[in-house]
Amino acid sequence: MWATDRRIACLLAEDADPRLHLDPRTGVNAYGVPPFPQDEVGEWGSATASAPSQRSFQVLRQWWPTVAENPDQRQIQEILAGELLQVMGLDAVHYGVNLYSSGSRALGEGGRHLLGQMKTPVLVLCQGNETGSRVPEVLRDALGCTAAEVISLPVRTESGELIPAALRDGLCWGQVVHWLKSGRQVVLVLTDGTKTGQVVPGVEGTREMVSRYPEQLHVLVDACQLRVAWSRVKEYLDLGWPVAITGSKFVGGPPFSGALLYSHAFYKDFGKNEQALGVGALLRWVAALTEMKRWSVVPKERLGRDLARFQAALEQQVGRWPAVTLESMPGLERGSDPELWDGHPTIFPFEVRGPAGEPLEREALEALYRRLPQAGSGVRGRWGQPVRLGDGQGHERWALRLCLGARLLIPWLETLTDDRMAQTLDRCLELLDRTVVEAARTG
Repeated sequence: MWATDRRIACLLAEDADPRLHLDPRTGVNAYGVPPFPQDEVGEWGSATASAPSQRSFQVLRQWWPTVAENPDQRQIQEILAGELLQVMGLDAVHYGVNLYSSGSRALGEGGRHLLGQMKTPVLVLCQGNETGSRVPEVLRDALGCTAAEVISLPVRTESGELIPAALRDGLCWGQVVHWLKSGRQVVLVLTDGTKTGQVVPGVEGTREMVSRYPEQLHVLVDACQLRVAWSRVKEYLDLGWPVAITGSKFVGGPPFSGALLYSHAFYKDFGKNEQALGVGALLRWVAALTEMKRWSVVPKERLGRDLARFQAALEQQVGRWPAVTLESMPGLERGSDPELWDGHPTIFPFEVRGPAGEPLEREALEALYRRLPQAGSGVRGRWGQPVRLGDGQGHERWALRLCLGARLLIPWLETLTDDRMAQTLDRCLELLDRTVVEAARTG
């Protein structure tokens, strides 16, 4: 069994993108995550990466003979693609999906083929520090844009404060309409879940603009965080907007399991350009689907209420630590059905101060991020990787991220008791306590 587990773990880390490769000294990848289950570490980093769960690793053991002995990997890929559509409530007659290994191969061959059909468009997407590090480069290369044809949508002020959604959207559409009126094609990336959990630009404004410029304005939804009700994903697809997702991040599967969903009504030949995945990427999708299936069956009727209560309790309790500044997170405006749980934030950025009261910048925060999953004094846990907010007074502002992912939320929803949410909050506060203690030792 150990030999099989070790082989599975090695393949989970197999990818052309070096960020997934394991450090031979520490046994973790560039995100600080091992390819083995690590149940003793609290997974509060679901905006970045998670170690595989015991449940998903057990399923990988069951799948191993099929993957290892079947020479037709394309057949396995088709099975997994069909399972993904089914678990998200999308029938294969009307919808399709291209699986790909994310990272440097974001969107896969099918996505790049789709974008490559557009003639010299203008690319519009949210500012770089709020989206995946490789996303702007991949999209620009696929579209053939020049630097002057890429519009970056501000999410924050230069000092790192969130720009109100209405003002943010006004800035967006002012620039987009300029290009549309000049006759240019525009590809807009609607980011449903930035690194700090924002929706940019707003869904209703995007829908209105597409209705005004249906032949010129094309929308690609970046929902790679997948912090969105799956019914909304279907709404996007029915509008003709392809949706990029991952089975990692919110869902809690291994990093680098990507997929691009589309509607056959708008993209009939899209699936012909699907890339063939290697064994490692297939195994990552097996694990991701294990988590997705579990998330799909838990009742979510009270989740919105519980998320609101968790946020209120967190904001009240975090004041006990002067060294921690929790960013205020507004509700999310996604459009139809405001009662769905995804109108509530599930990512909470927070800044940390060191022993002299100074905000920790990137290097110190990165070191802190990597120490917390290790054994030490106090609970072990993993936050979301440091993210740059903006420029403070003489220093850059960086924050860690407290993330509620499916693997943390499922126990609430399976038991339907208030005690489970309180227990989760207590574990979160314990990790914040250790974070403050470790930060005080910095320097």
